[in-house]
Amino acid sequence: MDQENGFENELEPEHRVQWFYLSKFDLYDETVIGESKGRSHWRRFSNYDNEALEIKFDEVNRKLITDVNAKNVIVGVSRLHVVNIPTLTLKPLYWASTSSTDTLAVSRGLWVYAESQLPLAAELAEQVETGYQYFLPWRTNWQQKVNRRLSATKTVGGREVHVKPRWYLEPKSANQFIHYEDGYIALLCKGGISSIFTKGTPSKKSNVSGIPIMRHCKENGTEDRKRPLVVSDLFFVVHGIGQKRSESEERYLFTKTCSVFRSLIQRQKVNLRHDPLMREDFEPQVLPVNWRSKIHFDFYHNYISEEVDPDLNLFNLKDIEIESIPSVRRIIGDVMSDIPYYMSHYKGAITKSVVQEINSIYDRWCECNPDFVERKGRCYIIGHSLGSAIVFDILSRQPTFVKEVETLPEISFKFDTTGFFCLGAPVGFFLLLNQASLIPRKGRGTSRFSNNSKYTRKNVPGYYVHEGNDLYGCLAVDCFYNIYNFYDPVALRMNPTVDASYSKGILPTDINPQTNTGLLQLIRKSRSNTDSDLVTHAAAKAVETPDVRSFQAESTDDDSFFELETRDFRRERRALWQLQELNENAQLDYVFVENTGLIKSKYLSMLSAHSSYWRSEPLTRFLVIETGRKFGIANTVQTFRGKHNSRDL
Repeated sequence: MDQENGFENELEPEHRVQWFYLSKFDLYDETVIGESKGRSHWRRFSNYDNEALEIKFDEVNRKLITDVNAKNVIVGVSRLHVVNIPTLTLKPLYWASTSSTDTLAVSRGLWVYAESQLPLAAELAEQVETGYQYFLPWRTNWQQKVNRRLSATKTVGGREVHVKPRWYLEPKSANQFIHYEDGYIALLCKGGISSIFTKGTPSKKSNVSGIPIMRHCKENGTEDRKRPLVVSDLFFVVHGIGQKRSESEERYLFTKTCSVFRSLIQRQKVNLRHDPLMREDFEPQVLPVNWRSKIHFDFYHNYISEEVDPDLNLFNLKDIEIESIPSVRRIIGDVMSDIPYYMSHYKGAITKSVVQEINSIYDRWCECNPDFVERKGRCYIIGHSLGSAIVFDILSRQPTFVKEVETLPEISFKFDTTGFFCLGAPVGFFLLLNQASLIPRKGRGTSRFSNNSKYTRKNVPGYYVHEGNDLYGCLAVDCFYNIYNFYDPVALRMNPTVDASYSKGILPTDINPQTNTGLLQLIRKSRSNTDSDLVTHAAAKAVETPDVRSFQAESTDDDSFFELETRDFRRERRALWQLQELNENAQLDYVFVENTGLIKSKYLSMLSAHSSYWRSEPLTRFLVIETGRKFGIANTVQTFRGKHNSRDL
């Protein structure tokens, strides 16, 4: 007894606990596209997150925290997911869980397998820990106890057997037990006749064999530098038509396509990281805005709960669909119907839903990244299809700067939008319906930056711009881009919405990469060019597929446009200034053509063109270049600059 008392004050050795998450994707490598094939497997949290998780676990376990939200830990290299300590689950932080793969299991790896360093199942680990606390094998007299018990005997069934210090696991019928070697190592053993056929590692201190487990997990290597990224450019992606299909088809889930898009952007960022033209602090992040799932347009369900005339005929779209070609009709019903809905009395509800969702995400982002505003982080919006038309409406009535007036969170964004990217956008159609033009907002745009003073004028006639947020087509942004797949049947051009006459001489810029050269080789060596030189690019020499050639021919077949006697130089100067004010490249339209394989058909390509943006490497490369390059017209890439076929401006 005295011998036992001599070790009572002996301190338990320090153990490193490793946290794991069960997943098909890596939280710390966003360049990997999609989820890995096969079953999910346990992955380690980074050293940085691991320490935060263990500290929070200790606080929760000691009941130092009462606030439910304070029991969460934000994790991942981009801080897009959160771990809830009480439930040991991992979920997305900025979008709702839309499938079973979005909510992941988390394990606190107090006990791990020695060889694989993976965690024991929670129930097994709990039993092993109970035995550990009972035997206290870290004490220096533990081996003495083991030897004494092994030498001791008791009578069982009329014969004497050795007494072994085993901790039997439930259920007892499995005849499994734990043999503790010391304060770090134990053996998971199986007794009875089956132990003869069970492979295991023999104990170094006793005649016992089993699977070695550890109450200590080795730390990630010194190469683990997976600290949170400091995001400089935040992109909100607003989906368009077709999101309704997500309710029934997993592959069309918007959050999944956004994850692919995010991975492609991260890949391009890595590829261009060391290019001298790129900003050193450039760190983009993409967040999906799921507005459509919160709005229901079914007229029948709007009335079903109300008391109505029983003779009133109520029907919905499904009731009037013809049963032929169901797959095509389903696309028309679930996808194309969104545009007429937007043009109906639902328009206000749609724009309100988009504003509220983006503002909610932005508030959460600033709460989790409190220094984002202080570091003057930039916000961009990417609108796809109808999403671009919705955002276009909102930005038309957005205050020039949110700090100048008190913004209404239901109709205005809480931040200033640096740039707006339209993908496969029918915005030109809505401008046509409203008989409106795209015009720069006074106080925003290229000319407001001092480093552009050499290339553009700030003091221009009043009719060049519009002041205020009361004109449709006058956006509160510094730059505007219209990007489309050449075969996309929904997309429309935007240059003519600035000046239809002048834009006839401007080809859309082909963003398909021509070479693998760096950006610095694409930019003009001389930075003393005139304005007219700065709006030239190499699109005229783009790779000429038959379709691109026909488009170029269609754009330049009016030779009379170039006749001096028919030209309006005053109007051309205004159009050029407005285009450059809306985009440093003096170009709004950017086109790409995806490789369609061996079979090239406009009509087959059309079916997939409208959804091709999320997996387009030319698009993501262009987006990274334009948002990640150094600021100013002098740093624009020559191949992306607008080219007008008339050089005598």
